[in-house]
Amino acid sequence: MSPALASQLAVGAGTVFCGAAALIWPAIGLSLLAGGRRLRGLGSVTPRSDDALPSVTIISTARDEAARVEAAARSLLSQDYPNVEIILVDDRSTDGTGAILDRIASEAPRLRVLHVDALPPGWLGKCHALSLAAADARGDWLLFTDGDVWMSPDAVRRGISLALDLDAHHLAVGADLEIRSLGERIFITYFTALFFATQRPWKAPDPKSKAHIGIGAFNLIRRDVYERAGGHARLRLEVLDDLGLGLIVKMAGGRSHLGLHDGCLRVRWHEGVGGLLRGVEKNAFAALRYRVGYTIASVALQFLGSVAPVAGFFLPGLLPKIAAGISWFGVWLLYRAIGRFVRLRWWDFLTAPIGAALFSYSILRSMAVTLRRRGVTWRNTHYGLEELRRNMVR
Repeated sequence: MSPALASQLAVGAGTVFCGAAALIWPAIGLSLLAGGRRLRGLGSVTPRSDDALPSVTIISTARDEAARVEAAARSLLSQDYPNVEIILVDDRSTDGTGAILDRIASEAPRLRVLHVDALPPGWLGKCHALSLAAADARGDWLLFTDGDVWMSPDAVRRGISLALDLDAHHLAVGADLEIRSLGERIFITYFTALFFATQRPWKAPDPKSKAHIGIGAFNLIRRDVYERAGGHARLRLEVLDDLGLGLIVKMAGGRSHLGLHDGCLRVRWHEGVGGLLRGVEKNAFAALRYRVGYTIASVALQFLGSVAPVAGFFLPGLLPKIAAGISWFGVWLLYRAIGRFVRLRWWDFLTAPIGAALFSYSILRSMAVTLRRRGVTWRNTHYGLEELRRNMVR
């Protein structure tokens, strides 16, 4: 093949790809704009009075979180909810986490602390801890949350009120992710855009849709539905246990909804870009079901699709440039749509190609690390890859 012919073929392929991107990005953006309007936030609800509220058990786990666990625990204790118990699980911590929780519990009768000293085989540590606490809970509703999440005093009251208004069996609410650097902003905004574009959480309540939702910061579920779905015993080796909870609720015929935080939840996800890359290490390959070919194809498509709005301006001819402009419009629509979920600046959509590169690297890194280790290491415990694959919820 002559260099001239190769160049023509490359330009032709690039033009076709830019044209596809010009169709796909606006479609995704419009879909998310329309779907996002169907989602309600905690701030939109009228909080119910004390006598209209069911009992709730808040369940959180922590391992080696001595630096942040006290602030999170005290935010749970600050809830203005009348009939609430709080169970915090110290999952095999080696720092001062357990002692801190015991000290707080000695001052607060509605807080109980469970200590896990050993992990039985066939369980992820977090899933085991959540399962233990759920079995010990007395509430009609269970709220699973992470050990570093801050909640406003009315967060649980608003969450229950919204779930009751929606007639939901399960309500997931994403936290406001604290952003402290440009690198974090680029990564988190792209991750949020891709998450909503792929998960389509507004479709989760539809029994005809495969969409499901669950978020570790705030997974509120009716106890009888949790038990009917199989609880965390069903998720004992599911790395993405939060999304897995939404999946088993749907499989059991329950209704899941996504709520917006409206400032009622906040978390510092990971420190810096390096922390974010390490933070998604165990999750990214798991989200793609540990499938190598599917992972490579997914990364290639989303990366090339994100680069197309830039590349089109450098291809010869007017058509690629028009396609690139339309693609950028679609990306802008997408980022505008996620403005309800993450704090944005007007120019953040321009960083999407960089975000795509970072996220593509994080997925490939997750796959490489998992394959090299032949499994996932989490909370100082190794879980074999084949065992994880066999026990995925399907």
